[in-house]
Amino acid sequence: MTFFKCKMCGGDLDVSEGMTVCECQYCGTKQTLPRVDNEQKINAMNRANHFRRQCDFDRAIEAYEKVLESSGDDAEIYWSLALCKYGIEYVDDPLTGKKIPTCNRVQYTSILEDADYLSALEKADEAQKEVYRQEAESIAAIQKGILDISYKEEPFDVFLCYKETDEAGDRTKDSVLAQDIYYGLTEKGLKVFFARITLEEKLGTEYEPYIFAALNSARVMIVVGTKPEFINAVWVKNEWSRFLMLMQKDRTKLIIPAYWGMDPYDLPDALSVYQSQDMSKLGFMQDLIRGVLKVLDEDDKDDNDTAVSGNSELNSNIIALIKRGNLALEDAEWDRAFDFFDQVLNNDAECAEAYLGQVFAKNQVSDADDFVLSILNRTEHAEPTRHTKRLSKEQIDTAEHMLEENLIPTNILMKVADKLYDYDTYSESRQKQYESMELYFQKDKLFTKAVRFAKGDTSELVHKVKDRVLTVMKERLSQAREEDVRSEEQMVQTIEDAFAQVLQKVESIIARKESKYNKLVEDYKNGALANMHIITVKRMFEDYRTYKDAAMYVKQIEEWYYEESKKLYELQEERREILRSFSGLTLFSKKKRGELEWRLKEVNDKIEKMENSVNGKS
Repeated sequence: MTFFKCKMCGGDLDVSEGMTVCECQYCGTKQTLPRVDNEQKINAMNRANHFRRQCDFDRAIEAYEKVLESSGDDAEIYWSLALCKYGIEYVDDPLTGKKIPTCNRVQYTSILEDADYLSALEKADEAQKEVYRQEAESIAAIQKGILDISYKEEPFDVFLCYKETDEAGDRTKDSVLAQDIYYGLTEKGLKVFFARITLEEKLGTEYEPYIFAALNSARVMIVVGTKPEFINAVWVKNEWSRFLMLMQKDRTKLIIPAYWGMDPYDLPDALSVYQSQDMSKLGFMQDLIRGVLKVLDEDDKDDNDTAVSGNSELNSNIIALIKRGNLALEDAEWDRAFDFFDQVLNNDAECAEAYLGQVFAKNQVSDADDFVLSILNRTEHAEPTRHTKRLSKEQIDTAEHMLEENLIPTNILMKVADKLYDYDTYSESRQKQYESMELYFQKDKLFTKAVRFAKGDTSELVHKVKDRVLTVMKERLSQAREEDVRSEEQMVQTIEDAFAQVLQKVESIIARKESKYNKLVEDYKNGALANMHIITVKRMFEDYRTYKDAAMYVKQIEEWYYEESKKLYELQEERREILRSFSGLTLFSKKKRGELEWRLKEVNDKIEKMENSVNGKS
């Protein structure tokens, strides 16, 4: 048997059917429950809650979203997504022992205004709303306190992200390498967030306000790692994944993965798209410092139209190659265009226009508009997903019960029960198209490099291309979902109509049987069956078994037949006795003979009449 797990302590909850709020018997926390109706979904929800309790908020969000896809709009899932977004962890209050929230992913937007929280309130029942509001108000107060502290912090230039200790509690090599980088950058006058030193004076206080302030102010994050598991450690990932989200809003930010003793291909997918640095290479520190200073220096400069990739002003040869590449695109000379842009990259490996030009050449389009149009044309049609429905077991059971109650064989429903009703949906296909396109923009080497190195107008162009495509595909997905809802509603109505026809047929069959039975009873009562053998009449009633009062008529006929048979037997015995009396008469018993003959005739008439009555003869 599967149980709901407590969201705070992980203990089994004692939950009854229909409950939406309960109290954990182990930690005493009052909490809300999801509306899931099978073991698989309960397990999926418990798994997602496990990730959140472990503070692996990104994995938890993925798990909750999968449950949301299969369970529909559930207030508890939206609330759980809001908790993950704000990095809510429940810890023991040292004074009361109760579970209280802490915030590990502060946002500028109050949780009281968060879309997922508002969706949770919209979908919740009254009991759930009360719990959600109380919790949200507590979190909002914590959030405000953190923001008040963070506003007072001086801005940072660089944020060092690394794992401080290993499983044994010993300092990691990552920490030592990060400290070397810290000293190297601070010597150049940069303000660097390095937890080991920066938070040293903050012992005994919450670290989140200072981490939040540093993540938001730092222009550069350097992720230091010697093992994949260290880079993917919960709190390390919490920092660099938050920085990546900030990069989506602020394109002046840059993340630099720096690794030692590991394969760069072992970097997490989200980091692998960015140019990484091998710390074991000679001159790494000088190159890193020079690169960081260059980025910070360039961020302070105004973009201009002649800047192609954010490096120094391009020479005329590169500009000419870019123009020739664009002309080749206009002439649909795709291979030639790709080669021109390749020559540009041989001279400037960070030229965003060249990477974007190669994207166009590879997709055989002349410019950004054609690129968007090409993608949207290719994905204009969606493959349908075929669904099959039939009358539900409950509906078939209802019809069968009606027949069984009236002693009618249920096999007449076999064809109805096996009949299939098909309909198509398109949201599954549209969802795959959207996810595939999202993955393309995240993983395509040429496009991601164009995004990474783009500045000024080029940066605006590549993001506009991505936004235009994803916006249209999201609109298509939304439209498909609406159409699917209508298709499913139509199918539900089709099934309901089919069930109504089944009930109508069943009721007709029942009515015909009742009519035939009533006619039999009426004929029996008014003597219309008198010309039939009484046994035949009995069998006609027996065919109805326990239907209505058929058994009563069977018993009535049996009793009547028994009495008539008994009387007939007595008359037959009397006739035999009269016949025996004839043998004892003499020639002089003329009067006696006459009496016997008269009596014999009388008895024979009665016997004949009774036999005719029993045998149904007029």
